Amino acid sequence: MSRPNLASLLLQYARLDRKRGLEGLDAAETRLLMELDRELSAALTPHVPPGAERRSSIRVPADVACRWAPVARAEDGRITVLSRSGAFIRTARPAPVGQEITISITLPSGGKVEVPGVVANQILGPDPERQGMGVRFARMPREAMAAIDSLYELSIVRQYGSPEPPCDGGTPTSG
Repeated sequence: MSRPNLASLLLQYARLDRKRGLEGLDAAETRLLMELDRELSAALTPHVPPGAERRSSIRVPADVACRWAPVARAEDGRITVLSRSGAFIRTARPAPVGQEITISITLPSGGKVEVPGVVANQILGPDPERQGMGVRFARMPREAMAAIDSLYELSIVRQYGSPEPPCDGGTPTSG
């Protein structure tokens, strides 16, 4: 049997990660999620030693317009990296680390979703293409999480291509 492509593995990972958060996984699903995490981490971040990644969800490149605001002001930004648990927002004036913000994300459908977050880190410097902040999503309503999940899966397909159809009509596996 041929090995599924990267998009197939990432989408399978995303679905298991979502299920883990919503209803939990059985032992076989937990093992598969751990296998996928190891395999995808090695493929996507080969320079990071196994076990060194602290994020709870694999990051994928994205290109999504957003607007973010602490209480005082609103700023335009662009989500350039997305995971199920956070994002990197390219912005000229990142908020301070620890600041709670609300992110209004423009969805491909034309709608918007608001997501609460906390600034985890910031990158400053002379290159505006690298300036921005890492944001960890806070607890959000189920509808907002569903929108993030859809955006995450769309970002996977845009970056890595369409998933391969399973040979047996079932879900692709990493085996």
